[in-house]
Amino acid sequence: MHRIALGVIIAAALASGNHANAAEKFRFAYAVQVHQANMMVLGEYARKHGIELETVPMRRYADIQLALMTNQIDAAVLGYVNVGLMQEKGFRDYRAIAGVFTGGFGITLANGVQASTWKNLEGLKLGTAPNSLSDLLFKSTASIGGADMAKIQLISFTTCGPPMLAALKSREIDGFICWEPNNAEAALGKYGYYSTLDITASTRGINGMIAVNADYLQSKREVVVNFVRAVIDATNALNSDLDRYTNVAVQGTGSARDVVREGIPRGTLDYRLYAKEAKVLLQLVYEAKITGIDTSPAVDSQFDYSVLMEATGQTKAQLGAQ
Repeated sequence: MHRIALGVIIAAALASGNHANAAEKFRFAYAVQVHQANMMVLGEYARKHGIELETVPMRRYADIQLALMTNQIDAAVLGYVNVGLMQEKGFRDYRAIAGVFTGGFGITLANGVQASTWKNLEGLKLGTAPNSLSDLLFKSTASIGGADMAKIQLISFTTCGPPMLAALKSREIDGFICWEPNNAEAALGKYGYYSTLDITASTRGINGMIAVNADYLQSKREVVVNFVRAVIDATNALNSDLDRYTNVAVQGTGSARDVVREGIPRGTLDYRLYAKEAKVLLQLVYEAKITGIDTSPAVDSQFDYSVLMEATGQTKAQLGAQ
């Protein structure tokens, strides 16, 4: 997405948000997914901590990354893989401060398509959203697992959603690599099934994390700590109330209730920040030649546990650091 167009979208989203008087404004973006339901209710909990969120729901981590890098937002939900992508671009003016969720993505294959090994995917047409976390992790995992990626035809879709599902249903593609609730919709529609090939096995399925502008963190640390407290409250609230979790995800994604209920167990709302697994992921991405350099050392410089430690009273080890 062009930077100007992205700016227009963000400005419009912020203008339409809740602008009630509050002590602090905080510009925040997240991706519309079932397992970001805790972000969909975050504004409610942020207000209890004296913060008025100006929230921008978006569709792709790539667009959110651009918004963070161009200072159009103060904080964002990004994929762990974005740490590597930003490092390679030379962007380091951010800190990763909390997790959001793990899992929630994988491979769906059309009924009748059999693949028990990565090499079995050769010759297939698979839909993917280019440069998404699921796309990048699939390419690295399949390649390292022995598949010849030149023999797998990847069909690009702007993002996961109805066009990709329609293509699977009509058998224009043999499967897709995507996030929930798309996988659940195909499974419940009985034209696709969850593959046993696991692109998350070596990484605990780490997916979403929160990154904040480094200057904002330095100048308004108390606001950021309270923001993380709100993240924890929202995460705990939905984890303890499946019905509410479901209702929030249904409203936020527009998906049917049975589809959301099918997708929810495929991921976990989790505010911990996983350093060891992040390094494994970034090394996988490098070994698959998705990045030109090994960006795993960026985890040590860009992950800041101090905010999460202050908000929870727990140690780094308890919060995912290794």
